[in-house]
Amino acid sequence: MPSRRLFLIALGFGPFLLAGCSAYLPYSGPRAARVDHVEHNQELRGIRLVDVDYGLAHFLRTRLDVPDPSAARFFTNPSPSRYTVGPGDVLEVHIWEAPPAMLFTTAVASTSTPSGSVMTTIPPQMVNAGGKIFVPFAGLIPCAGKTTQEIADEIRRDLQGKAHDPQVVVSLVRNRAQSISVVGNVKDSKQVPLEPGGVSILQALAAAGGVVEPVSKITIQVSRDGQVLRLPLEKVISDPATNLSLRAGDVVTALYRPLHVTVMGATRETKELDFEATGINLAQALARAGGLNGGEADARAVYVFRMESPELLPTLAKEGKLVDGKIPVVFRFNFSNPATLFAAQQFPIQSGDLIYVASAPVTDLQKFLGLIVQIVYPIQGLTTAGVIK
Repeated sequence: MPSRRLFLIALGFGPFLLAGCSAYLPYSGPRAARVDHVEHNQELRGIRLVDVDYGLAHFLRTRLDVPDPSAARFFTNPSPSRYTVGPGDVLEVHIWEAPPAMLFTTAVASTSTPSGSVMTTIPPQMVNAGGKIFVPFAGLIPCAGKTTQEIADEIRRDLQGKAHDPQVVVSLVRNRAQSISVVGNVKDSKQVPLEPGGVSILQALAAAGGVVEPVSKITIQVSRDGQVLRLPLEKVISDPATNLSLRAGDVVTALYRPLHVTVMGATRETKELDFEATGINLAQALARAGGLNGGEADARAVYVFRMESPELLPTLAKEGKLVDGKIPVVFRFNFSNPATLFAAQQFPIQSGDLIYVASAPVTDLQKFLGLIVQIVYPIQGLTTAGVIK
């Protein structure tokens, strides 16, 4: 009977013992009360606690879907069809002289046309380091930074008065000056020549043999003059507006860098989840972790820990303290409210987020009773054996 009395005593004083022993009971992470007072944390100051409703979740979703206007303007190419010549390009010059020819004759590597005019072709030559080519009777012609039509007009002006009504055509034989670098998760990293008419992101990727990993896992990064723009490849394919026309010197990188989120606490599985470059929402992330553990989870205490960009939530940036240029934010969700389920379907998960589900308070009592049982039953066994009387 001593074991029975011990059990009843422990059960009667359970609430009081539980209050004193809760700090020593095993648990997988902070309790809801600790997280809810996170703004008063002394170890990492400036943490903000934000209750999420449908409006905030939808706002965050739309902000992520719309690219930064300044970045969009910077990476827009207003004249994709304008190709300007540079050092290293190879040009060919054709000159027609109306009859009677005064400067170019059929005896000088020229061809007479049916109309009686004379066409002379200057052999292909590379634009030199100074950005010029040589044309007989016209001299050195500046080419760098000009279109082929502008170079032809320059040659024609220099031949005026020397040739009879000259007409000039300049063609690009080989592009060596202006190109786009395509690297990363592609079959053939290479320099893709920039052609008159422009080259888009998808054209550059196609020229490099396409991507190796699944399209849904690829993020496209365009680097230009120190600025960087990242877009999911699926979005570039589905939205023509994001299939930007590239400029000479651009670096296009196909990034196979699986995005990941860590799920911890009272869920069916504690794991790190990889997700697509197009992103997932909170509901999807929890579902991939098996959902909430119905026997342990506190549905009112689902949290997303994130270092948030101050541009995304400017109000928090004014109130909080930046840590390495970002705001430490804890987004709180109350899944006991059905409306929150709609918010979870909108709330975008970002790579590096930590989703934490707190245990329900009753689990502490369950653990405590389990601990008492582990103590009482060995004592009962010893009593039966006559060791304890």
